Amino acid sequence: MMDAFNPADLDLGVQILGKLSVEEMETMVRFYTDITDSYLLAMPSVSVNGTNYTANVITEPERYHISRGHTSREADQVVLTEVLAADLGADVGDTVAIRGNKGSEEFTVSGIYHCANDMGANLGMSREGYLSIGEDDSRLWCCHYFLEDPSQKQAITEALEQTWGGDVHVHENSWPGLFGIISAMHMLILFLYGMSAVFICIVTGMTGTKILDAEQKDMGIYKSIGCSVRMLRLSFAFRFGLVAGMGAVIGTLAAMGLTDPIVSSLMRLAGISNFASGNTPGSVLLPGIVMILLFFGFAWLLSGRIGKEDMNVLTAET
Repeated sequence: MMDAFNPADLDLGVQILGKLSVEEMETMVRFYTDITDSYLLAMPSVSVNGTNYTANVITEPERYHISRGHTSREADQVVLTEVLAADLGADVGDTVAIRGNKGSEEFTVSGIYHCANDMGANLGMSREGYLSIGEDDSRLWCCHYFLEDPSQKQAITEALEQTWGGDVHVHENSWPGLFGIISAMHMLILFLYGMSAVFICIVTGMTGTKILDAEQKDMGIYKSIGCSVRMLRLSFAFRFGLVAGMGAVIGTLAAMGLTDPIVSSLMRLAGISNFASGNTPGSVLLPGIVMILLFFGFAWLLSGRIGKEDMNVLTAET
């Protein structure tokens, strides 16, 4: 989720707003865990072809999440989001006029990247590119860190804020509403599994009862020639599992191929133009496996009727 919102990855961001030095701040961070990597990011407002937008200015442009083209390798190159490119009617290779508080320059669009800030209407620049049109200020830059032990983020945040208060602004690769959304999504998934189980129970009960009624005589014949009740129940449940397995394969393949494009098209309304679900083999296969097991399990329970069938049904119908 946060890869879609942020222009680049991070564990912890610290922006110094007062007289605190970077060295003092980093000393406190290292008291909790080592810093494995870092870069600077600023978010000034600039004018692009006469309209104001937020610029994500970074010291290491290779960290941008590029969707097409390449990052701003040169000072006169910028990257745009799909939303901003559509607003400007620009594409990779085109030039745009960008004005800062110091001057204006022509920049070449080198690539398309994804970042949902300002509903996706933002651009990315290198530090050198921005300083050619904007004034530098130490309070403009936010230090983004990668930590050896990311679990210390909360402790570091509390220590920095308690020690320096309003002189620092600390943020993680997250935002307050994210965990609430994720929790709601997890609850929704559990609800869907529950509703699926109820649906499968009803369908299996209705269909299985009709099959057992229609095959009552056949079951009696199988039992008379020595087939065990256990084998007949497994055979009955296996038929439901087999049909469910065919559907699960089709559904899994459809989910793998269509989930990201469909969700991306919907999330473009919120400025997220390149959503990646990040599915693992386990998460992709789990829903299909659960559906197969539910069909098989309910069919096995229903097939308990087979053990109660009276073999006299053969003589009664002869």
